[in-house]
Amino acid sequence: MAGATTSDSTVLTELKIYAKGTKAFFSDDELAWVQATLTEKTVDEAAKKVHMTFERKAASSESTSGDNDTQEYRFEATFDDLATKKKVLPPLCNPPLLEGIDDLTSLSHLNEPAVLHNLQVRYGMHNIYTYSGIVLVALNPFDRVALYSQDTLEAYAGRMRGELEPHLFAISEDAFQGMVRDKKNQTIIVSGESGAGKTMSAKYIMRYFAAAHDDSAPAAKDDSGMSHVEEQILATNPVLEAFGNAKTTRNDNSSRFGKFLEIRFNERHAIEAAFIRTYLLERSRLVYQPPTERNYHVFYQLLAAAPDADRERLGLTGRSWESFHYTSQGGNGIIAGVDDAVEFANTAAALDVIGVDRQRQAHIHSLLAALLHVGNIEIGGASERSGATIGESDDACARVVELLQIDGALFRKWLTKKQIVTRSEKIVSAIGRAQALVVRDSVAKFVYAHLFDWIVRTLNEALTGGNGGTPPASFIGVLDIYGFEHFEHNSFEQFCINYANEKLQQNFNRHVFKLEQEEYQREQLQNWTFVDFQDNQPCIDLIEGRLGVLALLDEESRLQQGSDATFTEKLIKQFAATPRPAPKTPAEFFRRPRFGADSFTIRHYAHDVSYEAVGFIEKNKDTVPDEIQNVLRASGDAFLADVLSAASTESASSGQPSSSGAAAGGSRLSVRAPRKPTLGTVFKHSLASLMETIEVTESHYIRCIKPNDAKAAWRFDAPMVLSQLRACGVLETIRISCAGYPSRLPIPEFIHRYRVLLSPSAARALLGKNNLQGSSSASAASTPDEYRRLATDILQAVFPEPDRFQVGLTKVFFRSGMLAVIEKHRVERLNAAATAIQSLARMHQARTRFQRQRKAALALQTAARGVLARRELRRLRDTRAAISVQALVRAYLARRYLSETRTALTRLQALVRGSQARHRFKTLRNQSAAIAIQRRVRGFLARKRYNRTVFLVVRMQAYRRAHNARVQLGKFREEKRSAAHFKEVTYKLEGKLMELTRQLDESQSRAAQLAEKLRLADKEARELRATQTATIEKDTAELRDRVDVLQRAKADADAQCAGLREELARAREDLEAARQQATADKDAMDKQRTELEQRLADLQRELDESRAQLADVRAQHQQQMLIQQQGNGYHGGLASASGATPAEKASSIKRSETHIAGGSRWRAAGGYAATGYDMADSSPMAAGITAALNAGAVSSAPPPSAPAAVTTMAGAISAQQQQQQQQQQQLHQRRPHSSDYARTTSASAVASSGTTSVANKRSTIGGDEGRTLAKMLGALGGFGGSGGASNMSPTGNGNARQFHQSLGGSTILEEEETGPVFELRSEDDVREMLEHDDLLIAEVLNELIGDLQVPMPNVDAEYSPPDLLFPAHLIGLCVIKMFQYNLARRIDRLLMSTIARIQKKTAAFESDYTSAFWLSNVFELLSIIKTSMTEHQSSAHEYAESERAMNDGMQYLESLLSDIYFGWIKDLQKRFVKLIIPGVVESEALPGFTASDSGFFNRLMGTGPRESSVKIENVLSFFNHIWRSMEFYYVDPAIMRQIMSELLCNIGVTAFNNIIMRRNFCSWKRGMQVQYNLTRIEEWCKTHSVADATRNLDRLLQLVKLLQLQKSTEQDIDIMFEVCDLLNPAQIKKLLSIYAVSDYENPIIGLVMNEVTRRAAPTEKTDKILLDTNDLNDQVLYLTARKVPAIETYIPPEFRMPRVRALVDSQTDMSYDDMDDMGIPEEEEDDELLEDYDEYAPYTRQQQMSVDMQRGV
Repeated sequence: MAGATTSDSTVLTELKIYAKGTKAFFSDDELAWVQATLTEKTVDEAAKKVHMTFERKAASSESTSGDNDTQEYRFEATFDDLATKKKVLPPLCNPPLLEGIDDLTSLSHLNEPAVLHNLQVRYGMHNIYTYSGIVLVALNPFDRVALYSQDTLEAYAGRMRGELEPHLFAISEDAFQGMVRDKKNQTIIVSGESGAGKTMSAKYIMRYFAAAHDDSAPAAKDDSGMSHVEEQILATNPVLEAFGNAKTTRNDNSSRFGKFLEIRFNERHAIEAAFIRTYLLERSRLVYQPPTERNYHVFYQLLAAAPDADRERLGLTGRSWESFHYTSQGGNGIIAGVDDAVEFANTAAALDVIGVDRQRQAHIHSLLAALLHVGNIEIGGASERSGATIGESDDACARVVELLQIDGALFRKWLTKKQIVTRSEKIVSAIGRAQALVVRDSVAKFVYAHLFDWIVRTLNEALTGGNGGTPPASFIGVLDIYGFEHFEHNSFEQFCINYANEKLQQNFNRHVFKLEQEEYQREQLQNWTFVDFQDNQPCIDLIEGRLGVLALLDEESRLQQGSDATFTEKLIKQFAATPRPAPKTPAEFFRRPRFGADSFTIRHYAHDVSYEAVGFIEKNKDTVPDEIQNVLRASGDAFLADVLSAASTESASSGQPSSSGAAAGGSRLSVRAPRKPTLGTVFKHSLASLMETIEVTESHYIRCIKPNDAKAAWRFDAPMVLSQLRACGVLETIRISCAGYPSRLPIPEFIHRYRVLLSPSAARALLGKNNLQGSSSASAASTPDEYRRLATDILQAVFPEPDRFQVGLTKVFFRSGMLAVIEKHRVERLNAAATAIQSLARMHQARTRFQRQRKAALALQTAARGVLARRELRRLRDTRAAISVQALVRAYLARRYLSETRTALTRLQALVRGSQARHRFKTLRNQSAAIAIQRRVRGFLARKRYNRTVFLVVRMQAYRRAHNARVQLGKFREEKRSAAHFKEVTYKLEGKLMELTRQLDESQSRAAQLAEKLRLADKEARELRATQTATIEKDTAELRDRVDVLQRAKADADAQCAGLREELARAREDLEAARQQATADKDAMDKQRTELEQRLADLQRELDESRAQLADVRAQHQQQMLIQQQGNGYHGGLASASGATPAEKASSIKRSETHIAGGSRWRAAGGYAATGYDMADSSPMAAGITAALNAGAVSSAPPPSAPAAVTTMAGAISAQQQQQQQQQQQLHQRRPHSSDYARTTSASAVASSGTTSVANKRSTIGGDEGRTLAKMLGALGGFGGSGGASNMSPTGNGNARQFHQSLGGSTILEEEETGPVFELRSEDDVREMLEHDDLLIAEVLNELIGDLQVPMPNVDAEYSPPDLLFPAHLIGLCVIKMFQYNLARRIDRLLMSTIARIQKKTAAFESDYTSAFWLSNVFELLSIIKTSMTEHQSSAHEYAESERAMNDGMQYLESLLSDIYFGWIKDLQKRFVKLIIPGVVESEALPGFTASDSGFFNRLMGTGPRESSVKIENVLSFFNHIWRSMEFYYVDPAIMRQIMSELLCNIGVTAFNNIIMRRNFCSWKRGMQVQYNLTRIEEWCKTHSVADATRNLDRLLQLVKLLQLQKSTEQDIDIMFEVCDLLNPAQIKKLLSIYAVSDYENPIIGLVMNEVTRRAAPTEKTDKILLDTNDLNDQVLYLTARKVPAIETYIPPEFRMPRVRALVDSQTDMSYDDMDDMGIPEEEEDDELLEDYDEYAPYTRQQQMSVDMQRGV
C-alpha cells in the first residue's frame, strides 16, 4: 500500500507540469509529430484517472475548410498505467527560449518529437548543422549555401568545438586538434542515405584540412597559398566523381563506390601525402541504368566536350548520349544546373594536377569511347541452338577493335563462343544470344573496373610520391561510403552496400553505447544509468556468418550448375525453417518472400529490404572468359596493356584480386587451378580491413540526413527525417550524452597534469606530507585509494557540482566539455603564477635600477651646479669676445670681397681680350691660306701644280671634316657627361656585378656591354680629335712655308701661266672627280655619324634601364662592402671605447635651463613595457637586416679604383646574397608612397634638363605654410657649381683617419675625450671632415641613436620639439652639408647606417615610448631632407649623383618609417585584440540589461552568466596611453589619426565577426550593452579630434542595432533592411538564423525567415558573411611631409660629440661671414634669426597640433 501511495504521488507530481496552456506533442501520420495546447485537464484522485484535452490549430496549408481549422486530441489513463509505463504522458514541448538551440542534448525536455521539432526549426532558419552530443547532424539543403567560404574556414581554425555555430569545419578542427594533442590518428565517418550530402561533406572536410592548418614552407606554395600535395588532394574530387559518381533517383551526384581518404601529416602536422582506398565500384551501372538515372558522369562529359580533333578518331562525330545503348537506358542524360562540358574541363584540369598528361588522357578517352561502342555491338541469333552471331560489317565492333587495337576475328569469336577445358582436350561450342550479351557486358565492366583501379593507383602514386608503403607520422581518415539503399528492385550491389552500413552501424553502436557502458562498469562508476540499445550483431552474422548469405552464395557460385533459384532455396532452408525463430539469432532477421521463390528479405537496422536473387550468382562470380582476357591483354595499345597488367601484378603481389574483383588472365589447363575469390569475399575482406582501421583510430561522426525525396530546396519531410534519425542512432546518442562521460584521463596522468589546481591549504598539506616522507614526487599518494582521493580533491577545487565528474578505479571521467574547462583553469593558474613571478622579478629590477639612478643623480647634481656656474661665466666671456671678433671679421670679409671682385674683373677682361685676339688671328690665317693656295695654283709647274692642287683639296676636305667633327664632338661631350659617372660606377662594380644573383645577370651583361661601347666611343673620339689637330697644325706650318715659296715663284708662275692653262683644264677635271669623291666621303661620314648617334641612343636607353636596376642594387652593394669590413674589430673597439664610468653613461638629454629649474626630469624607458603587456619578439628577417647594416655602418668602403678588392669581397659574402635579396625585396614592398614627392627615375633626367631647375621636378612639401630654407641653406655655405666644389683642396687637419684603424683599441676615443677641443678653422676643414673622417659617422650612430636613452613622459617637466627631435635635426644637418660638397658616397653611407641603426633600435618594439620617439624623429628627418631638396636648385651635372643619393635615402627613410609604423601597429593590435571581445562585447557596463548567455559553449564554461574581467574602461585606457605617448613625442597628427583608425577598424572587424558567428552574442540585451560601449568609444574619439575614424564602426553599429529591432512582422523586415543598409542580405539572414530569443520573444520562423531568405537569394552566392580582416602586409602608408622652417642645432651638453659640435659651430661662424659678404647689417641679421626661431620655438605640442589641423596637414 505504501508503494502504491508513492507511485501515485509520483504520478501527481508529473501531472502538475501539465498546466492549462502547456504544449505537448502528438503523433501524426503525415507530419510525424504535431504540437497541441492543453485546454482541459481533469484529475480524479479517487478513481485514479486523468483526462486531458489538447487542441491544435491547423496551418493554413493544412486546413480544408474555414470552419474546421482545429484538431482535438484526448488523453485518458489511469495512475497504474502511468506508473507501470503502459501509457506515457504526451511529450512536452520546450519553451520558446530553447527552440532552435544548436545542441540537441541541451533541450530541457529531451524526447523524440522535441529533437525532430528542433531540427525542423533550425532547418527553417537555414541552419543545416546541429550537434547531438558527439554527433553532428547535417541536413541536406539541396541548395547552394554560403557556409564554406575561406573566411568561414579561417573563423573555425583553432576554435574549440562548441565555441562557434555547429559546422563540419568544427568537427574537422576537433579531429585535427585531437591528432595534435593526443598523438592519435583520427577518422571522420560521414554516413547517411543516398542523397543526404555525404560526398559534398567529405569534399569540404578535405578542403578544410588542405587550407586551415597549412604550415608548409612558403617556397612550396603557389599563388593560391596551397602546397602541391594539397592541390592534388582537392583535385581527386572531380576525378573520382567523374569516374565513380552517377545520377540516381535520389541524388544527382551519388557515389557508386566507397572511399576512404587517408590524409597523412608529418611531425610538424602539415599535410605531406594522402592515400585513397576504394570499395565495391558499382560496375553493373555501366551496362544498365534504371529509368531517370544516368551512367557514370565521365561518359556524358566526353560526349559533350570531346575535342573536335578527337571526335573522328573516337567515332563520336555527330553523336550524343542518346546514340549509345550504355548511356540512353535511363532516358535522361541531362542534370539540371550541371554543364557536362564545363565538368569535362574541370576533370581534365584535375588530371593534369595529379600528373596524368594529355597523352594519357587521350588514351583514357579512347578506352571510354570503346566501352560506349561495346554497348552498341549488335548480337544476332534466331535461336539458342543456332548460336549468337556478330556481323562482319558491324561498325561498333570495328570501332572497338580499332580503338582497343585487338584482334577483331578473335574478339568476335569469343563473344559468341565458349571453350570448355577438360583433362585431355579443349571443346569450343556456341552460346546463345542472351549469354553473348552477358559476355559483351562483362567485357565492358571488366575494362572499366580495371581503368577505375588504374586511376586510383595513379592518384595514390601522385599523392604519396611513390612512398605509399611508408607509415605516416599521423593521419586523419575521411570515410565517404555509400549510404543505406532501399529501392523497388534491389540486387547484389544494394546487398553489399547495406552490409557495409550494418558494419558501420555496429561500430557506431560499440563506440557510442556498448564501449561507453562497459567502460563505466569496469570503472565502477556510480552516477549513471544503463541505456539499452539495439545490437545488430545477429544481422551481421546472418550476412557474414559461417553459413551466412555470403558463405552460401560463394558455395553456389563455385558449382557448375549453381543458380540463383538454388541459392534462394538454401537461404530459406537455412534461416526460415521454423515460423518463429529464436530471438537475437540470425534467423530472426531473415524473412522468406510471400510470393515467388527468387527473392528474400533481410531486416536491416534501418529498414526491411527485399532482394531479388536474379543475377546474384553471376555478379558474385564476376568472371570474364579467359579467352576474352587474353585477347585484351594481347592488345597493341600499350596503355590498355598497362592498365590490365598493373591490376594483375597488384593482385599477384597481394595474394588477392584488386577491388574490381577481376580474375587474372591466362587459360587454365588444369581443373586444379587455384580458385579466384568471389566479389563478395573480396568485399568482405576489404570491409574487415576498413573496420580494423576505424577501430584503432579516434572516430568522429557526421550523420547526413536527407530531408525530402523530391530534392527540393529547404523542404522538410518530417516522417522521412524521423526514420533516418531512428536508424542512424542519433536519438540513442542524445539519451546517453546527458548521462555519460565522454572525456577521460588516467588518474596518475591527471594528477601529474592538474595538481596545480589544488587549493592552497590542500597544497600546503600535501607539501608538508612530502617533506615528512622525504619524497620528491609531485604527489604524496602511494596507493590507488590515495590517488583517487587526491584526484577528487583536485576536481572538487574546480567543480563545485559533483555531477560534473566521476572518479573511477583507474581513470577520471568528465561530462561533455568539462575537460576543456579544467584545462582552462590549469592555464589560468599557471599564467597567474608566472605573472606573480614576473612581477616580483621586475620589481626587484626596477628597485635596483632606481637606487642606482638616484645615487648617480645626486652625484651629477653636485657636479652640475659647479659646471653650470662656470659655463655661465664662460658664456659671458665668449659673448664679449665674439662681439670684438665680429667687428674684425666683418672688416676682413669686406676687404676680401673687394679684392676678389677686382681679381674677377681683371680675369674677365683678360679672357675677353684673348678671345678677340684669337678670333683676329684665325681670320688672318684663313686669308693667308687662301692667298697661298691661289698663288700656288698659278705658279707651280703642271705636274707639281696638279699634285699640289689635289693635295690642297684633300686638306680642305680634312679641314671641313675636322670642323664637323668638332661640332659632333661637342655634342658627344654633352651626351657623354650624363653617362660619365655611370661608366665609372659600372667599371668599379664590374667585379661585384659578376657575383650577384641570377636576377641581376642580365643587368651585369648589359652594364659590361655598355662600358665597352662607351670606352670604344671615347677612344674613337680622342683619336679623331688628335688626328685632326695634328693634321691642321702640320698643314698650317706647311702653308706658311709655301707662302714664301709661292711668292718667290709668283713671277715665274705668271710667265708659265699660259702654258699651263691646258694642264689647268685637266686639273679641273681631276678636281671635279675629287669633289665627287669628297661628296661620297661626306655621305659615308654622315651615315657613320647617324649610326654613331643611333648607337649612342641605344647606349643611353640601356643606361636608363641599368640605372633603374642599379639604383636598387646600390644600397645592397654598400651594405655588403660594410659587412666585409665588419671583422676589423668594430664590436670590440666599440665596447672598449664605450668603457666609461657609470656616471658618464647615465646622461640624459636635457638642456641647461632644465638643470637650473631643479632636478632631473627625464626617465629612461629602455626595456620598459608601458602597458603591462608582453612585447612581441623581433622578426628574424628584420634582425638580419639590422645586424647586417649595423655591423657595417661605420666601416670604410673600398676605394673606387679597386675592382679586385670588390670582387674578393663579393666572393666572401656570396653565401649571404639570397638572404639580402629577400631583405631588399621586403624593404621595397613596404616602401610607402608619398603624395607630395615625384621621384626622378634616373640621373639622366637631371643631366638633360639644361637650364630647367630641379625644383620644377618636385612638388612642394607641406604646401605654402612655413618659411623657406633660403637662409638656412645660405648659412650652410650655399650650393655652388662644380667649380666651387672642385677648387677646394683638403688641407688635412690631422683628425681624418680611417675608422677601422681607430677601432683597433680603446685609446682613440679616450684621446678624443681628453685631448684638445675639435675645431674646424676653414671650409676646407669642414669638407675634409665630412669626406674622410669616419668618426663623425660613429658619433652620429653611437651618441644620437645607439646609446640614446628614450625619455619617458614626466608630468613634472615640459618639453619642446627641439628637446625631443634633435637627433633628426643633427643628422639632417650632416646630410645637407655632405650634399653641399657633393659627397654622394658619404650621403649613402651616413643614411644607410642611420637607417640600419634605427631599425635595430626599433626592431623588437619593446616599448610604445621607443616606437613613438623614433617614429616622430624619422618623420622629422624625412621632412628635413625633402624640404632641402625642394629648395635646392642647381643645373650642374656634378650634383646628379648626390641627388640620386638623396633620393635613395628618402626612399629608404620612407621604408623605415613604414616599417616602424606597421610594426608598431601589429604589436598594438596583437595586444589590443585581447581586449576587444571581453571589453567591447562581453563587458556589461550598462546597468539593468545583463545578458544571460545560454549558448552551448558558455554552458560548458559555467552554469551562470560570466562577468568579464576586462571592461570598456580598459579599452579607453589603452587608447589614452597610446594617444598621450604620441602627443608627448610630437608624432605627426596625420600618423596619430591613422593609428587610431587602425585600432578602431580592428574593433569593428573582430567584434562583428565574433558576434555574427556566436549565438550567445546574438540577443537584444547583448546589443544594448555593445551599443553603449561603442558610444563610449565614439565620445572618446570626438574629444580627441578623431571622430572621422569612427566610420570603421558603422557596420558594427548597424549589427547591434539589428539585434534590438523588432523581428516579428514583414514590416519589421522592411525597417531592418532600411536601417541596416551597410549590411548585405546574407549577413542579415545569418544573424537572424542564429538569433537567441529571450523568454518573451518568439522564434524567428515562418513568414519572417522566408521573406529574409527571399531577399538574400539573388546575391547570396556573392555576398560575404564575415568582414575581411585588416591585412597590414597589403597596405601602404600615405603621408605628406611637413615643411621644416629651420634646422635646430641644439645639442645636449652632456653628449660627447666633438665633431658634430665643431660642425655646428663652424656653420655659425660661416653664416656670419656670408651675411657680412652679402652686406646685411648686424641688427637686421639678428632680427631675422630671432624671427626664424620665434616662429618655431614657442609652439607647445598642443598649439602646434591645432595649427596643423587648421592648415590641413
